[in-house]
Amino acid sequence: MDTKLKKSRPFLIWLCFFIGMNIIISAAVLGITSAEEIYENFSEIRAVLKHDLKDTYRFKSLISNWFDILSRYVNDDFELYNTSGEYILNREGENLIYYAINPKTGKILTNSRTDHGISEKGRPTLPEGYDYYFYYNGEKFTAEKDGKPVDVYRNDSGYKISALYEYISKNPPQGTASENEAVLKQAAGLIDDASAGIPDIKGCKIFLMVKENITENPYANSALYNLKRADELVMVLMIGILLVFLTGVFLVVLSIVKKNVRREIDKTLVRISGAVWFDVKVFISLLILILLLEIMRDWVFNDLADLAHFLFTRLFPLLLCFWWFYLMLEDLIANKRRFFSNNSINLLIRFYRSFEGKKPFQKAMLFRTYALIAAEMVLFFLAAVCFFGAFVEDGMYLLPALIIIAIGVYLAYRYLRRYSGLIGDIGKVLDHIEAIKNGDMETKLILDPDADLYPAAANLNEIQEGVSRAAEEKIKSERMKVELITNVSHDLKTPLTSIISYVDLLSREEGFPDHVRDYVKILMQKSDRLKTLIQDIFDLSKATSGDMEIEKERLDLGKLIRQILADLDEQISQSGLLFRVNLPDEPVYIISDGKKLYRVFLNLIGNALKYSLAGTRVYVNLEVRGDKKALVVIKNIANYEMDFKEDEILERFVRGDKSRTTEGSGLGLAIARSFVQACGGSMGIKVDGDLFKVELEFNIE
Repeated sequence: MDTKLKKSRPFLIWLCFFIGMNIIISAAVLGITSAEEIYENFSEIRAVLKHDLKDTYRFKSLISNWFDILSRYVNDDFELYNTSGEYILNREGENLIYYAINPKTGKILTNSRTDHGISEKGRPTLPEGYDYYFYYNGEKFTAEKDGKPVDVYRNDSGYKISALYEYISKNPPQGTASENEAVLKQAAGLIDDASAGIPDIKGCKIFLMVKENITENPYANSALYNLKRADELVMVLMIGILLVFLTGVFLVVLSIVKKNVRREIDKTLVRISGAVWFDVKVFISLLILILLLEIMRDWVFNDLADLAHFLFTRLFPLLLCFWWFYLMLEDLIANKRRFFSNNSINLLIRFYRSFEGKKPFQKAMLFRTYALIAAEMVLFFLAAVCFFGAFVEDGMYLLPALIIIAIGVYLAYRYLRRYSGLIGDIGKVLDHIEAIKNGDMETKLILDPDADLYPAAANLNEIQEGVSRAAEEKIKSERMKVELITNVSHDLKTPLTSIISYVDLLSREEGFPDHVRDYVKILMQKSDRLKTLIQDIFDLSKATSGDMEIEKERLDLGKLIRQILADLDEQISQSGLLFRVNLPDEPVYIISDGKKLYRVFLNLIGNALKYSLAGTRVYVNLEVRGDKKALVVIKNIANYEMDFKEDEILERFVRGDKSRTTEGSGLGLAIARSFVQACGGSMGIKVDGDLFKVELEFNIE
């Protein structure tokens, strides 16, 4: 039960909003329509609101008609009143006291036993329970209500536009016979012609008294009581209208407070409206605007007398206009650009693009251009025909021609905008390819899903992700290898140190046979070689993992090379090799780690001493290039056949002479390159036949 109520709650809130707005709009429309009538009858409405029946025009008109009956009866003007007039007055029962006397004929018409003092005081005295009288004393009219005199002759009193007009105009107060004649004539137009030809009531005395609390006459149909009931009904109706209006305001306020709940129905309506094309919405809106203008044009001629006609021709169309444009406003707010883009032209364009998407990119671009040219030619032909028709038919086809031209301009604009976007996307793709080439594997290429190159961008992003994943996997694999080697090297150091120590002790012992000493000597050589290998592996793992500590300083590269050559002077002399050293006299300053570079050059020159062909030359050159680079080149002729590639020799555990099994770890050049890179330089190998060349490059400080 609670679930059903929860599901229906948005609809109930929206229904409150719908009913409330209809009530408020209906009240506003009725108020505007009735404004003039309300203004003209404002005093009548005010009297009804004050429960003052005796101040209404209907009451005054009724009193006027009764006075006319009495005046005609006492003058024997019409026989009709002798039979029916008295009956009409007597229907009121206690609500009305009347008295009429004609002194000339002595004729009296009354329902009272007394004249209520007119013969003694000259004016009637109201009995208890009566608060109004209307009196003619033979010369002028007087009236009293609630003990206060009423000016019967005043233009806005209400009596002058009733049956009393002729009586008042023929019996004016002294000195005012022609006063406001224009107003009286205007009022006379409102009086029925039957009232013309009134009797001569000069000298007659006539009065009517009305009870304060009018009651129902059980024996006849009382006109006064009917007036009272009508006023009460009007009051109830006005209170009902006010309550309905306040209910409408309450429902609207409630729907505003619960707007988040109401929005669910609005979203449903917007979803339905959003599926309708924009051009269809425009067409319907134009029709509704025309209907609204037609309603406003005839608004002043509206008459509420025919309520059904008013509802179907005025109110319902206005409500329809309001709710249609309310829906359009909600649609615009919710869908924004899609409100305009969802149209028949875009539908055709999407259909064309789906057709175009099945073709290769190059053919699709050419087909698009040909389609635009064909469409523009057709539109140009149609526009020319319409212009010719407009010339022949005096402008009849001018509007269609302008619409066709507008469509052609719009298509050209769409094509140029699309082409401009394509050029921009091509530039983005080229820039992204350049970024990938420079090693950027993080930034993605973002294009509009509707762009022509979107599939290419998606493929490029996938390629970028694949390369990035492969690089990450490779780095991870290398790191794992380095960590393994580092851990193994560290674990081997402790037993190796013990082995070296014990071998050293054995070498110092006396009394061993010669062959045992040879064994000990071999153990010492192999232990030293293993120690060197483990240290090289440890250093390489440090350099590769980035954990190596670098102490950079400003140093003279030429001076460093001279120092290394001096330290190796004895080995150079014993090698039988000729060293050709070419170093500049001026200092060549770089920012680097001197200790690490010392080891690098010691390794490279040591390799030249070991692996150069006997009797050949070794070249060590340092030159300064124009781009502020210091280039060190070490060249030698190998004493073995170099059957390896240049990049292979820099890999770990790779030897230049693959037949060697006793010396070297195959890590020397790999360690050297790692040290050079860590020190801010670069190292490369070139092989030309038997010529082996190492190049090191540094930035000059």
